[in-house]
Amino acid sequence: MKDRHRSFFSKLAIVTVFILLISLMVVASEPEYYIADVSGKPGGTMYVALTSDPHTFNAAISVSTANINGWLYSSLLIPDIYMMPTRPYLAKEWWFSEDGLTLYMKIRQGLKWSDGEPFTLEDVRWTFEELLPEVTGTGIGGIFDANGLPPDVQTIDAETISFTWTTPNAMALRAIGFVDIFPKHALDERLKAGTFAQAWGLDEWDKLVTMGLYTIENYITSERIVLKRNPHFWMYDTQGNRLPYIERIVYQIVPDRAALLLRFEVGETDVFFPAADEYPRILSMAEEKGWQTGTGVGGYSNQFIAFNFNAADPIRREWFRNEYFRRAMVYLIERQSIIDTLLNGFGLPLYGPIPPHSGFYYPGVEEFGLKYSVTRARLELKRGGFDWLADGTCIDNYGNRVEFDLITNLNNELRDLIGLNLVSNALKIGVKINYSQLRFNTVVERLLNGRYEGVIIGLTGSPDPGTGANVYRIDGDLHFWNYPPGYSDEDHITEENYWLPDWEERIDEIYKLQITEIDPQRRYDLFAEFQMIMAQKQPLIFTIIQDMQIFAYKNTFHPGPSEEDLPYYGPLMDFWGAWKE
Repeated sequence: MKDRHRSFFSKLAIVTVFILLISLMVVASEPEYYIADVSGKPGGTMYVALTSDPHTFNAAISVSTANINGWLYSSLLIPDIYMMPTRPYLAKEWWFSEDGLTLYMKIRQGLKWSDGEPFTLEDVRWTFEELLPEVTGTGIGGIFDANGLPPDVQTIDAETISFTWTTPNAMALRAIGFVDIFPKHALDERLKAGTFAQAWGLDEWDKLVTMGLYTIENYITSERIVLKRNPHFWMYDTQGNRLPYIERIVYQIVPDRAALLLRFEVGETDVFFPAADEYPRILSMAEEKGWQTGTGVGGYSNQFIAFNFNAADPIRREWFRNEYFRRAMVYLIERQSIIDTLLNGFGLPLYGPIPPHSGFYYPGVEEFGLKYSVTRARLELKRGGFDWLADGTCIDNYGNRVEFDLITNLNNELRDLIGLNLVSNALKIGVKINYSQLRFNTVVERLLNGRYEGVIIGLTGSPDPGTGANVYRIDGDLHFWNYPPGYSDEDHITEENYWLPDWEERIDEIYKLQITEIDPQRRYDLFAEFQMIMAQKQPLIFTIIQDMQIFAYKNTFHPGPSEEDLPYYGPLMDFWGAWKE
């Protein structure tokens, strides 16, 4: 009898231990969710508007300002109010090796993609080691080091990955932390087949697999984009509600800014980012309409004019390569007039690639005296070998009349005003500019295939100018004013007609040196030299920058950021905490 009891209790102990082990395994595999300190009301739909369709839903190749990818993708880190990579996201911990060559990232466990497939370290490894080197020449935001090499990527264990460069990389944390992570299981075959650039285009909106707050529920070209909450998004509030609170986002695609303003005024959209000239009207109606309004710190997006050094017409190509011609165009832009007319004072003249409110700004660029002057413009053309006929028509030294095409995108009043200003003032010195506005995606296509003459466009930026490597490096995938031979399979640039000035080689060298320069002063000095070269040679003619963010929203909409952080982030940042009454 005692033996029977002993056998029973032995079996009971084994079962108990087994159950305990199973319990421990369950506990160990619990998803490591991000718990946000927010409190809101789940549900509802937010309505916003766009003036154009996106270029693509593939964030790895998208250059569109009509960009909704921020809702769809997630990165390892997210920025703080100073746009620095200090906040955890998909990564929960990170650190550097003692020699500064290796960055370690530890990711959250147990998370899922929007299709329910597990998110693993393999997705991170594949994104950096296989995907990115194939889709960009210089890496996204400085992934390649000073020797032009991507990091050696190693998986340490199931949750830790390392990135090791051959030289210290001053851009490492930003370069790795801010890159969108892609699902290997959904895209690896496309990458291997060489069709990744076509993946998740506008006709594949229903195939997206995301780690972001939302997925795409519906898309009708030129009409609307409907986002729905990602059922597997990996954030909760402190009360146990899955985030984000807002169930859907509906983007109405409208024809122009006038329609954007009207939709907000009649209550059809919840959030609006007024242009500076629209802000007084918004303020005058705010109390009656029950709107909340505000302004925030200046951004880093800029507007510039670019001339194609490799234009198809060899005559015009030579003009665009002539620095005196480019400087003449600089003098023809009435920056302050544009700021007063359209930006309502919320703007600054820009004579180089870095805005005055950046810690990297070098005031020496102001010494070139590039303010509006028709006389100086005429003098620069004269120095560049140009002359004038008796009727005032400007000609080059071969007698060719100076006339060229200039494009920009529709529905951008600021770029249009810059274009009209340049066209009007160019006539004063006998230069004819054939100016036209095209659909944004058409402009992007011409930029990327290098088939345009002049363009007015803008790029987003960041507090660290090193993120511009893909623009200013010779092999950068957005070095569109002087692509090198072989930049694409269908390019028209040959070794015989390619022109690479020594100053452009120096800019390329600066961008390689700054990656490895850890000393802040020496890195600042490199970017000071970069700014001086850009201001003197003007490969891109920078115009103005809006030095203040402006926003308005209904009082039934409650932004994610706290009132204290709202001026830095804006009402759509940290959107997981936003909610509607």
